[in-house]
Amino acid sequence: MLILGLLLVLASAGAAVVLIAYNTAGPAETVSAFGRDIANVTLMQAFVAGIVVALVFLLGLWMIAAAGRRSRAHRARYREARREAKTAAQERDELAERVRTEDEVRAEQETVAMPVARSHGEHAVDDGRHVTQPTDRHQQPVITNINEGHTPTK
Repeated sequence: MLILGLLLVLASAGAAVVLIAYNTAGPAETVSAFGRDIANVTLMQAFVAGIVVALVFLLGLWMIAAAGRRSRAHRARYREARREAKTAAQERDELAERVRTEDEVRAEQETVAMPVARSHGEHAVDDGRHVTQPTDRHQQPVITNINEGHTPTK
């Protein structure tokens, strides 16, 4: 549309230049261009032809302006799409990092502590939630299997 508008502007400007340059006589004249006679016109016909040429020129200018507006709108949509894609990529990366961190924390929480070697006569107590080793006065119990949501105490 831009190219067609430019062509119309150039054609109408060329026609106006030719009409003015080659026709300088009185009321009834022969219109000639490039050494040839095109038509015999009166002043009224020349005036109407000038209006038509001006309208064609304005149509060309309107087409150029419309193409420019459409081009600006297209570039704005493209910039917005790039901005949204960049934001989405940042959110994706942040979510992936959060998931990775949560997986690492969960893996650390699910690590089972190694049981302590028992001395003679000690028995492990299993209440279904966790296993503790019986203690003497100087030894702390070792928790070996804590399920999520349970506490290490009875």
